Parts: sequence; C-alpha cells; structure tokens
Amino acid sequence: MQLQKFNIIVHGCSAHGSTPHLSKDAIVAASNIILNLQLLISRLKDPLAEQVLTLTQVESGTQFNIITDRAELAGVLGAADKEALEQLHAAVENIVSSSAAPAGCTAEVIYGDYVEKAGE
Repeated sequence: MQLQKFNIIVHGCSAHGSTPHLSKDAIVAASNIILNLQLLISRLKDPLAEQVLTLTQVESGTQFNIITDRAELAGVLGAADKEALEQLHAAVENIVSSSAAPAGCTAEVIYGDYVEKAGE
C-alpha cells in the first residue's frame, strides 16, 4: 500500500467573538472538511478497493474570544498503488475546497512524503 502524508491549511478571517458576522471562521470550515473527508472512503469510493484516509491532527485558535482565521489539519492518505493514490488527490482537493467555501474560507492541500506502512 502506498501511504502519503498530507496537510490542509484553512484560511479565513478572524474577528472578535462578539462580532462573528465579521469573521470567516476557519474552525467551522475545518469541521466541514473533516466530516466530508470521512465520506470519501466510506461512501464515495469502492468499498472493496484498498484505500484509507485518516485525519490525525487538528490545530487552530490562539485566544478564547477570537474567531480564528487559520486551521491546520494533518493526516495520511493511502491506496493500493501510486496511481490509485494520485486519483484520490483530485477527490480530496475537491472536497476540501467545496467544504471550506460555505464558511467563506479557502483551503489548500499540501502533499508530503510517501511513508512506509508498518510491517512492510
């Protein structure tokens, strides 16, 4: 199995918690991304195909009363081979951008190194 690290950076606009209408909440966008990415493998792809998408890190916010303008997600994406993995890239990127948009945010996916699966 080919595994590849990825990061997602969500860009919004911060505002004070008392003026949420002035913000573009990166945490809301990140939440949409998380929920929708979970559908990719479990509902949108062939259940018999060797594929995995795991989100392992979420980081956002700096103050309790400030709506944050940035959120970062990290995880690993895997498929049977490099070609199948590259086909998942387009689906991930589509889900990420379309999930951030309703919150008025944008998001980018950054693919990292390929990693070896434990035991291989």
